[in-house]
Amino acid sequence: MKQKKLLAGALCVAASLAAQTVFGAGFGIYEGSARGNAMGTEVTADPASPSVIYNNPAAMTGLEGTQVEAGLTLINPAVTVATTVAPGMTVETDGEDNWWTPPNAYVTHQINDKMWAGLGIFSRYGLGVEFDDDWTGRYNCQEAIIQSIDINPSIAYKVLDNLSLAAGLRAEWFEFSLDQALPTGTPFVDPDLQFHMKGDSWGIGYNLSAYFEATESLAFGLAYESEIDQEVEGTYHVNHPNPAVAGGDGEGDVTTPSILRFGTSVQATEKLKINAGIVYTMWSSYDQLAIDFNPALPPGSDGQPVARSVKEKDWDDVMRYQLGVEYALDETWALRAGYIYDETPDPDAHVDYIVPANDRHLFSVGAGYKKDDFFCDLGYTYLYIVDRDITGRPADGVFTGEFKDGDAHMIGVSVGYKL
Repeated sequence: MKQKKLLAGALCVAASLAAQTVFGAGFGIYEGSARGNAMGTEVTADPASPSVIYNNPAAMTGLEGTQVEAGLTLINPAVTVATTVAPGMTVETDGEDNWWTPPNAYVTHQINDKMWAGLGIFSRYGLGVEFDDDWTGRYNCQEAIIQSIDINPSIAYKVLDNLSLAAGLRAEWFEFSLDQALPTGTPFVDPDLQFHMKGDSWGIGYNLSAYFEATESLAFGLAYESEIDQEVEGTYHVNHPNPAVAGGDGEGDVTTPSILRFGTSVQATEKLKINAGIVYTMWSSYDQLAIDFNPALPPGSDGQPVARSVKEKDWDDVMRYQLGVEYALDETWALRAGYIYDETPDPDAHVDYIVPANDRHLFSVGAGYKKDDFFCDLGYTYLYIVDRDITGRPADGVFTGEFKDGDAHMIGVSVGYKL
């Protein structure tokens, strides 16, 4: 079966043309609900709504009866890439202004006093970056998009009155598309070729978690999500005059990382709640990208056709530190705020223009409204990306330069109801 690795495909494609494309830092998504977003995405030990499934399914034992929730996060990223094209000559290019909208939906059901069932539908991975077709780094990336959807049923069981355990199955759909220019070696005689690829895959994983209420005002949560092996099928197209090499199939695989979460929730006063936690994402599973092309891609600047591309990535396991607070004005309204420090997984040796990024600071605020069995949450997050110097890698289409002025605005909206 021809399997195209979304990630791998992109990388390999670029690599195959002496213009390697890989995913940059930040194609993980941690925004699972408006309330969670507003509290620094830290609700691992805070079962206030069905969206706790996103962080810790075991905590759904804190929810009575049957409850539903749905929402989305609107994400508007921006970045400027400065490239040094000649000594003393720097060109700055802004990424296109686009909005991305990963959705989420949840339902929890109390089966009896000991057992709960829940279902979450959400996105764990996603990115979107777009530059002008003729920009300096076009041989590395013109446009790249990742979309994913997880379908995650889980069962939670109260082992003790204050201790719950949960297990679940993750069915994950993953899609990747990439556009880039391909150099021919004689640009004034033979113009650049245009390359497009797209593929998708389904993978299966699992999750395990625990929720412990130490006291009436102190709770802890621990959750693990397994790696998922994606074997991706797709096609590619090149605007080459020879139809025999103008398109074909690709096959490859990629392993999305396992994730470990630990969080605590403290009811500091009757009105004030404080949540804190860490997320350990094991990106070291993303050690290389390899893909086969059939037929081989047309010769690049080195004059050789490309039937297989393998690139070492060697990403790092990284930490994400999360803090959130909630203050109840009354029984109806609550105000929230949060802060996150998020480390980038991609080492300097492999950074490129697909989601040009670095370590990030995130600041969030929000509000919640609850009346009888209905609730509605709104959250806003500002993401600031630390500037990053880049060392050029001409073979990969990457110039010496800088990622600068990187940020994003994220708006989350959720509504829910207790049936």
